[in-house]
Amino acid sequence: MSTESVVRVRPWLPGDEDAICRIAARNGLSALDPSTIRNSRSLHPFAHEFRDIPAGWVLEIDGAIVGNLSNIHMLYELGGRRLLATVASAWAVDSEHRGKALRLMSTFFRQKGVDLLLNVSASPATAKILTGMKIPRLPIPDYGRPCFWATRPRAFARAALTRRGISGAAALAWPAGFALLARDVIRQSGRGRLSSAVRRIDAFDDRFDDLWNDIAAGPVRLRAVRTRAVLEWRYRAELRERRASILIAERAGRLSGYAVLTSRPDSDAAAEGGMSLCDVADLQAAGDDPATFRDLLLACIRSAREDGRDAVKFMTGTPAKRLPAERLHPISYQMPFWQQYFQAGSPELAAALAGADAWDFSLFDTF
Repeated sequence: MSTESVVRVRPWLPGDEDAICRIAARNGLSALDPSTIRNSRSLHPFAHEFRDIPAGWVLEIDGAIVGNLSNIHMLYELGGRRLLATVASAWAVDSEHRGKALRLMSTFFRQKGVDLLLNVSASPATAKILTGMKIPRLPIPDYGRPCFWATRPRAFARAALTRRGISGAAALAWPAGFALLARDVIRQSGRGRLSSAVRRIDAFDDRFDDLWNDIAAGPVRLRAVRTRAVLEWRYRAELRERRASILIAERAGRLSGYAVLTSRPDSDAAAEGGMSLCDVADLQAAGDDPATFRDLLLACIRSAREDGRDAVKFMTGTPAKRLPAERLHPISYQMPFWQQYFQAGSPELAAALAGADAWDFSLFDTF
């Protein structure tokens, strides 16, 4: 006599961490460790505001954990209003049970008590599922066209040729790299003089709280809160592993903006055709000042070049940052699928977020 399996989705519980890490490893996700999972909620500077919101869910079959979806807590502001948001991350289900994987994502989009739901790192398969669920895309067309600056043109050319499957990439990289360098010099790609003082610092300090107040008082856009405590929480792993650089712009002794430049782990180089890549993970300026954006981008490119990295990548999540980036003549391409989706908790919020200029979105918001 056959019996049906007992299938359920439940919130994370203390003690689930080891099973969640094993699921991530079995399904090829970035390595997780139990301590990081345990600390993700306790170290959050606004943990008390999310005390009733699950940190994630697991899929159980006959009592065994076979799937996971993390529910990252983020606090946003829009026009002075604070919004509770969650970001879907680390969606993984063991291969023999993937027919039931949608139960996790459905649970994420049905959760109560939050104003905004984000799934912003979708794979091609996930993008098809979210489209089928009629989850709206983030309305930022330019986010699908990343900007690149080649800090080591030959290495960049070789990686581009390798990713396209062109044979003899190593030999062709010499002439292609020279042509790319000539193009960059002629067009002044990623080159120019700074109009303000920009320097690198080792840690976030109290001035970032003042800068956040200046940013929040600027153009009305949806922004994740970026106090000093939030920035330390968001980049704690990258700073600990020395994979993050903090660059600040100053005027009259006061912060006018900052950028966080992160280098990808060496293990990610294979996915980029062997290229060592830096990401402008966050870029902020008081009043969305385009000159400050430009100076910080230039400083990021120079910093990556000095550190021996091959290229800098920047995803422009608001039109206010696209123009300063375009004036530095990047290399760009159209991504083949869309990765960013959202669901607003009310029709009023959905209407307020209907246009690209309503958003200030970046890798800061992705996990």
